[in-house]
Amino acid sequence: MKNLDSNVEYDDGNIDKLKIEIFEKRFGISLPAMYVNFIVKHDGARLQRSDFDYLDPNMGGRKNSYSIAFVNFEEIENKINRLKKADENFPGYGKAFKDGLVPFGRNGGGDLICFDYREDRTTNDPPIVIWYHEIDFEHRVIFIASNFEEFVNILYFNEELEKYLDELYLPPK
Repeated sequence: MKNLDSNVEYDDGNIDKLKIEIFEKRFGISLPAMYVNFIVKHDGARLQRSDFDYLDPNMGGRKNSYSIAFVNFEEIENKINRLKKADENFPGYGKAFKDGLVPFGRNGGGDLICFDYREDRTTNDPPIVIWYHEIDFEHRVIFIASNFEEFVNILYFNEELEKYLDELYLPPK
């Protein structure tokens, strides 16, 4: 298993574990212990190894790659409530959040990386999915990993992208 603590580039500091426990009670879920132990020390973390690949049926089953930035814990409940409320004007848009998605990260395109409690709200080891904000309802939620530990283990540093960005943004001579 990869060590998340050694992968932190920067974070927003720590968060009181009591806030997490209150959130869990309010939503009737148990967050994965590995996630809780990490965000207690590194809330809103940005990682060095943040890229991950997964098969996306929206792309014809081809591999898709994204990176993750952890959502500041205190923003999670607000995100869930805003997406649930969006159903009033856009029926079906926030349904997955009413049914049990809990966002913990986002990619650069604004899509949310979530714990998926839709099948089992009693688990403390839910699957990880990505929720696309701009795709039709039927194909909006895509599986990434069986649980948080598996998700952490697929994170990697994208050397090719970093090299490209370094060359693109070279300081003028």
